Amino acid sequence: MEIYCPECEWEPPSSATWTCECGHSWHTFDTHGRCPECGTVWRETQCHECRAWSPHHDWYHDLPPVDVDAIAEGNEAPPANRTHRRAQMHGPARGSGGSSAADAPTAQALRRVLP
Repeated sequence: MEIYCPECEWEPPSSATWTCECGHSWHTFDTHGRCPECGTVWRETQCHECRAWSPHHDWYHDLPPVDVDAIAEGNEAPPANRTHRRAQMHGPARGSGGSSAADAPTAQALRRVLP
């Protein structure tokens, strides 16, 4: 399966993690964007490399189209609001020489992704 950022083509290593609003950190592509702790389904995923947010399903480049409504089954987040906190990324961003707490997008909108 080919998984890479639709914006910059960064391929997330297995060591890359994302953090849900519930505080759980995991590799989002292991569960197709569904938090294994609380069941939240994230519609969008932020790239560690270019920091762009894009629909989670756009990261999968060799899959057939999916029925978003059937997958979500009531696990959707409230509409994105730019004043809410986004899920934090953990681990170094490629080309940045590492990341720090200041690099984490904590003051931006929450978005959920769908597989």
